[in-house]
Amino acid sequence: MSTPTGALLGFLASRGLDFASLGSAYLVLLATVLLAAAAFITARHYLVISPNPWTRDHGVYVSWLLATLLIATLLENETLPRGSATTHYAAVPQLLLLLGLNAWIWKRQEPWLVALGATANAATIVVTVALAVATKLIGAAYVATALVLAALLVLLWLKAVSTKSQFLHADTIYIPSKEMPDSVVAPQKPWLGLPQWAALIAASVGLAVGNSLLRGAALEQIPATEVASESLLLLGVTAAVGAIPAATYWLMRKAWMPELTRLVWLAWMVVSFAFTYGNYLTARA
Repeated sequence: MSTPTGALLGFLASRGLDFASLGSAYLVLLATVLLAAAAFITARHYLVISPNPWTRDHGVYVSWLLATLLIATLLENETLPRGSATTHYAAVPQLLLLLGLNAWIWKRQEPWLVALGATANAATIVVTVALAVATKLIGAAYVATALVLAALLVLLWLKAVSTKSQFLHADTIYIPSKEMPDSVVAPQKPWLGLPQWAALIAASVGLAVGNSLLRGAALEQIPATEVASESLLLLGVTAAVGAIPAATYWLMRKAWMPELTRLVWLAWMVVSFAFTYGNYLTARA
């Protein structure tokens, strides 16, 4: 007759939470923390961070990215047969710590906090790449997350980071700031602008092609009508999701939502995740 403790240990072991996996996750967390601490000290010594609207956006996008990975971890481990999942529950504590740190940046854009979050993200990328090269523990979801995280860090560098040598060797102490507080913000247009729609259409077509490849079709065998229909469906669902809060904002304030572009892109990310993950589960079943 099994005891409650034995039943609990069996339940955790069936989901990959044994002493070996927890010990490995602890070592990964320790390596990430040490690397992040060294990077943070270096960044505070050599870099200058100018908090601006992009630093807040960075916290928003990274938080959504990590939350998506956590949801994928839950769905994959609970819906696929035992032992076939490519994500690991043992990595959830580290993901939650990173999510909390970036959510804090979302709320407060202090230079030291932005530096801490950025260095923690960079350390996570380095450790993930090292594990992907040296072991077979890192699945496609972690690699994709690391790539998107790296792209967001590059944008943060371009938008909000300067080196102290720029201040030391500048002709004037009033060097151009990346914050640009005096810039005039153009009013948000309801149609988001042609570049935004072009980007949404291109991203939707690329996602439809990727989903077809995920289902096992060769690139030359993918019907154009299937790609077009899936792209239109993805854009339609995204527009429907974004239209509800946008219309509510218009009815209450008689003005367009100032962050409508970000809302639509976040809605597209959620909808595309649902589409892609549904195809992934279908392919793995």
